[in-house]
Amino acid sequence: MTSPITGLGAGIQRQSTTEQATDAVRQAILSGRLLPGTPLREAALAAELGISRSTLREAARILESEGLVSYKMNRGIVVTDLSGPDVADIYAARAAVELAAVDALTGHRDPAIYASLADLVDQIERAFGQGDTAAVLDGDRRFHATLVAATGSPRLRRFYGQLQQEQRLALALSERSHRELGRTADDHRQLLDALHGSPQQARAELTAHLQAGAAELQRLLDLLARRKERGTPRG
Repeated sequence: MTSPITGLGAGIQRQSTTEQATDAVRQAILSGRLLPGTPLREAALAAELGISRSTLREAARILESEGLVSYKMNRGIVVTDLSGPDVADIYAARAAVELAAVDALTGHRDPAIYASLADLVDQIERAFGQGDTAAVLDGDRRFHATLVAATGSPRLRRFYGQLQQEQRLALALSERSHRELGRTADDHRQLLDALHGSPQQARAELTAHLQAGAAELQRLLDLLARRKERGTPRG
């Protein structure tokens, strides 16, 4: 008797190959090896990864859903090139959700949330002192996700999770900004202190925190654009 799942093994293997290819390209983008605006030449990239062009296209569709690549007329697959309006929109969406989280936290003052935020600030500062920018950005993501969890809303948490996925490229560029713009201090402890204060203080500090992040990212985009115009190799 033929098994009802006969023949599915090849499909699983193909999917595994697609996932591996997706992860390889994703890491190249998020690490900065593939800069925004870089075209991904199908034939060359598929040969380098040892996969078929159809598998590469499947991987590209996944990356497109994550906002990391897009299809451009006459250019094919291109690493997403964030613009100034993109940065503004990302941070406006973050502000809408995180200000609601600030209102919730300063209303119920959950000690467990505050303790988690304090632990994350310690981790961020240790990583910052060690020059571990990847760990700093990981701590930043977890800090803000924990803040949003203070709302107690599963829907807001899911929405914020989707937003974090969409801003992965922006966060990867933020990691570069720590290195290339010479950031000398981290302001999460200042934000945490404000969250212990009045709702007005907390809202004002969060707004300033997000505005500073958006401005830093915009400066990096401007730096990369000037470098691209000059044809200067990436440092």
